[in-house]
Amino acid sequence: DRKGRYSSRANAWILTKIIKLHNKEYYETTLKPLLKKRLQDKNKSIHEIKLETIEKQGIDINDPFIFGNISEKATRGEYKEEADIATDLTKVIRYYAGESGLVFIIKEYDAQQETNVIRYKTKTNAYEQMHIIRLWDDGKKHITVQDIFEKYSGQYVVEGVRFNSDNPNVFNVFQGFKYDKLEQVDESKIDMFINDLTYGTIAGGNKEVFEYILNWIAFIAQNAGQKTRTAIILQGLQRIGKNRFTDAISEMFSRYSQPNISTIEELTGTFNSVVENVMFAVLNEMMNYNESKKGTAQAMKTIITDKTIRINEKNQPRQRAENVINTIIVTNNDYPIQLDNSDGRYLVIKYKAVHRGDHEYFNKLSKGMDKDFYDNLLTFFLNRDISTFDPTDIPMTDAKKQLLNVSRTPVDDIIIKNYKKFKDGIPISEVSQMKPNNWNERSFKHSILQKCTEQRIYINKARTRVYKLLEENYSVYDDMMSDLDKEEECEEQVKVDDATEYFE
Repeated sequence: DRKGRYSSRANAWILTKIIKLHNKEYYETTLKPLLKKRLQDKNKSIHEIKLETIEKQGIDINDPFIFGNISEKATRGEYKEEADIATDLTKVIRYYAGESGLVFIIKEYDAQQETNVIRYKTKTNAYEQMHIIRLWDDGKKHITVQDIFEKYSGQYVVEGVRFNSDNPNVFNVFQGFKYDKLEQVDESKIDMFINDLTYGTIAGGNKEVFEYILNWIAFIAQNAGQKTRTAIILQGLQRIGKNRFTDAISEMFSRYSQPNISTIEELTGTFNSVVENVMFAVLNEMMNYNESKKGTAQAMKTIITDKTIRINEKNQPRQRAENVINTIIVTNNDYPIQLDNSDGRYLVIKYKAVHRGDHEYFNKLSKGMDKDFYDNLLTFFLNRDISTFDPTDIPMTDAKKQLLNVSRTPVDDIIIKNYKKFKDGIPISEVSQMKPNNWNERSFKHSILQKCTEQRIYINKARTRVYKLLEENYSVYDDMMSDLDKEEECEEQVKVDDATEYFE
């Protein structure tokens, strides 16, 4: 029978079986718990480690190891001890206390950019990724990567995140570029891009604009995480090479770039994580400013100048992040943005259609854009001398003057038409006669005082209240004035001089 078959056997497990059959109560209450504890202690001794044995690594964006490799190793059964998985986790994950909960930083691969990137996750999403990776059974349950993370969570905590920081307790996003800096630039590799496409097409053969563009890009490359606080607007026809230009710069800054943002809402709307950790972005095909209800200018001002930005995105932690973005706006429209006459944030370029429809030229250009090209291009910008470059000293172009003229207010027109008078001091009574019929007196005066000061000076020996243009606005109106404006202003001044001479 079942009990008799073990009578002549001498084995601990057979003895256990005999006790289970003959004294079930003792087995259940005493022996079974002891056996279970022994098994757990055995598994624990196999896998458990001391903290000192964890080899804490930094997250190196250039190291090919990513979070997905942990799953691969677990599937192959390569993890034998907790130390192995705990060490690998230090290579791919960090977390910190954010405004609305824990924020997880995970290193993953971006197939579109073909490079490793840093992504932000909520606790729920991060835990979901870790929980599905099973490691071993400890006798109670299947141990997952999440269990190991929670057990040694102190190894992965940081105080916060910055784009470029020397603080060892803060996670540093910027870890170098995708491409390599060379000892010396081979100019033949980039000559077609720099001296033909950039100078001839993008800058339209304008040397001053060309130098500004190169210095602007070099500033971004040499000062990772800093803003130029300016933007470049490229206007012109399609199929002339503007996208080849912006795509190349985006690829050079890969990991920290967005090559094609199609709407302003992606930058400023409800879900705007597209701008996070981005030092260079291209806003493509912006609509005319009147179609966007003139809100584009204010929205872009925030993007261009503000040091921080509120990041919101579905299934991602809400947080306030550094705003390190520098933007090129590409458009076919004549009036992509409304410029204020004192706006010093934009370089506006109307590029030339030098190679429009020249497929042979663009095929040759594209074929040369390999890793060797990008290594040389990056080195060119990293080595460029920008010691005297001021990003806010922007060349005035005819394209910008046209935008400014479209944005001119009636007050601007009055000042331009009577420019010399406003510089010398024009009687307030005379200006009042120039008020547009659809403006009330208070609004008109307020607009004038945004550009001028109210003073008392002597005119023809009589103390007179005048509006005098602020000196800081001289250059603004000098830039705004077209040749026609200058002719009309001169004609107006001739009339005044003639009248003065007549009465004298």
